[in-house]
Amino acid sequence: MLRQLRLRARRRGATLSPPHSTRRVSTSLWVLCLLLLLAAGLPGVAQPGSGDTPEAWLILREPGLELLYQTGHESVARRAARAATAAIRRISSELGSEPDQPLMLVIHPTHQAFARAVGSRRGQMIVGIASGERAVAHIDGSGALADLDEVIAHEVAHLLLAQAVGGARVPRWFDEGYAEHACGSLEWASRELLADHLEMGRLASLDELSDSFPRDGQAAAVAYAQSHALVAYLLREAPAGALPELARRLRAGEKFENAVIAATGRSVSAWDEAWRRDFHGPSRWYPWIAFLAGASGIAMSVLCLLAYRAIRRRIEALDEEDEYDRPISIRRARRWRRR
Repeated sequence: MLRQLRLRARRRGATLSPPHSTRRVSTSLWVLCLLLLLAAGLPGVAQPGSGDTPEAWLILREPGLELLYQTGHESVARRAARAATAAIRRISSELGSEPDQPLMLVIHPTHQAFARAVGSRRGQMIVGIASGERAVAHIDGSGALADLDEVIAHEVAHLLLAQAVGGARVPRWFDEGYAEHACGSLEWASRELLADHLEMGRLASLDELSDSFPRDGQAAAVAYAQSHALVAYLLREAPAGALPELARRLRAGEKFENAVIAATGRSVSAWDEAWRRDFHGPSRWYPWIAFLAGASGIAMSVLCLLAYRAIRRRIEALDEEDEYDRPISIRRARRWRRR
C-alpha cells in the first residue's frame, strides 16, 4: 500500500509516499525530510527553479533500495526496482561485500527532466549520474537514449564500488570501466572503434583518464570503451578473487597502484601493456578481425556463408543425380542445347 501526502515546497512540490504503511505523518516532518533530501543532492545537480510546476513524487522501498519516481510512472518504477535489486545482488556478490547503506535512485520520467535536474547540456547524451559519497544516483528513466536496465546497473555499480572500497580514491577509468563491465555492456560492439584509435596511436593514457573523462561525442565513447576493455581484460585474466581482494585493500587504506599489484600480481601499467598487446593478438589476421567486428562485416560474412553453403549443396546434388533423376527443367535445357 502507498501513503501519499501532497505539499508545496518553496522551490519544488513533491509527494513522498513510502509503501507498506498507511500511518499518516505530520506535514512538518515531510517538509524536513524533503529539505534534507534536496540538501543531500549530488554536487553540481541543479535544483528546479520556482517556475517549475509542482509534481507529485512517490517513493518505492525494497531491501537495500529507495526509489523515487513521479506519479503516473509506476510501471517504470517497478521495472527499475527489479533491475536495481538484481544488479545489487549480482554486483555485491562479485565485489565480495554487502552494501553499507541503502541506495537511493531518482528516476526522472523524461530525458529533458533528467537533464534539467543534473545540469547537463544538450548533446552530452548523459543518462545517469551517481554520487558514491551519498549513495544517490539520478537516472533518465525514459529509455530514449539507452536501455533502462543497463543504465541502472551501471549507476548501481558506481555506488556499490564506492561502498566496497570505503570511499577510497579509485581512478576514473577503473570506476567507469567496472560500471560498464557490471552492466553487461558488450565489448565487441565498440571493438572496431577501439581498433582504429589503437592503430593510429590515439588512445588516451591512463593518467589522462584517472581524474576526468571527456563528456562529448566520440572522445567520450572511446574513453568508455577503452576503460571497459581494460577492466574486463584485467578481471578476466587476474587470479580468482582478485576484485574482492582489491576492494578490501583499498578499503584498508592502500593506494590503488599497490593494491592492484598485491591483488592481481601485476602493476597497472603492465595490465595496460598486456591489454593493448592482446587486443588484436600477435596474429597477422588482425585486419580481418577488425573488419568482422563491425556490424556490416558480420552481416556480410553471414550472407556470404549462407550463399556459399547453398551453392555447394546445389552442386553436390547435381553431381550425385543421374540424368533421369534431375529436375525436368534441367533435362529439357540439356536436350535443347543438344539440338
